[in-house]
Amino acid sequence: MPKHPTVEIPNIGLMDHAWDALGEWSVDFEIPFHEDPVSGVLHIRSWMDAELELEPWGAASTGLPEKVSLERASRVHLTDAGGGALQWVFMAHEDRWTLQATMWPGQLHLFIQNADDPDEQLYRAVAYRGQDYYTQKYPMMATS
Repeated sequence: MPKHPTVEIPNIGLMDHAWDALGEWSVDFEIPFHEDPVSGVLHIRSWMDAELELEPWGAASTGLPEKVSLERASRVHLTDAGGGALQWVFMAHEDRWTLQATMWPGQLHLFIQNADDPDEQLYRAVAYRGQDYYTQKYPMMATS
């Protein structure tokens, strides 16, 4: 019988591999009053360290930085939303942003606020990757 691999989630413990946030995510970065989102890649190198890299032309035309370094600024916790989404906060010190991350398998929602005024939501981004990412990274293990 095949066995699903598990991953260690900080502050939570072992969970199914579908909850692995590490690696690359495609991103649609939504800008208020702009019709098309700016595309990019979110590189989550560890549960403590990530980098958002936006497409250069799109970033320049909207006044966004091309690269944003992120550091986890909260505990990872399970929410009641959607059967237990993971949630945590990133901080972009240089750009003075906080990013609330809410993850379901294959999808990561980022709500970006001004770090100095948390009531001011600046942007929203949706990061995603397909099931094929998990299938390639975590082939099903057979048990005897």
